[in-house]
Amino acid sequence: MSPPTVPQICLRPLTVAAAPAMLQWMRDPDVADNVGLRSEPSLEKTVAWIERTTADPDMAVWAITAAGAHVGNVILDRIDRHLGTARLSIYIGEPEARGKGIGQQAVRLAADQAFTVLNLNKVWLTVHQHNARAIAAYRRAGFLAEGLLREEFVLRGEKCHAVVMGLLRREFNRKAA
Repeated sequence: MSPPTVPQICLRPLTVAAAPAMLQWMRDPDVADNVGLRSEPSLEKTVAWIERTTADPDMAVWAITAAGAHVGNVILDRIDRHLGTARLSIYIGEPEARGKGIGQQAVRLAADQAFTVLNLNKVWLTVHQHNARAIAAYRRAGFLAEGLLREEFVLRGEKCHAVVMGLLRREFNRKAA
């Protein structure tokens, strides 16, 4: 049995045209729970978020496309040019695109941008302890667990721990990106 084929993954600038799809994704409990959504999403809030983040020099926001279709987003925020660090966030919104390696590939592409274009030294993230699939994907992309933030995340009304993971430029394998 041959492994499943992963579609061609690209990162492109996020635009307001993505707002309706993003709104639909944020209404999916699987996405909303894992990103820690704190308020009811709306088209107006989504458009405002896109406009604010794409204008912020301390953020890099991309739409993830697989075989030409927008399937999710990846974000570098909290960019600290003095420390050379940024926080990474990602979600795959399209349910049929999940579990196919798209997120892992997008993480590697975003890390490549962080290290080569933004000239950062470290990309870090937090992920709730119950998101085993994401933790495994981050490990495959080269991230290492750096610590545990106790009861730092609320998942379906219950507090749980968040795992802090990081990837240094010297650890990143560009050939696999």
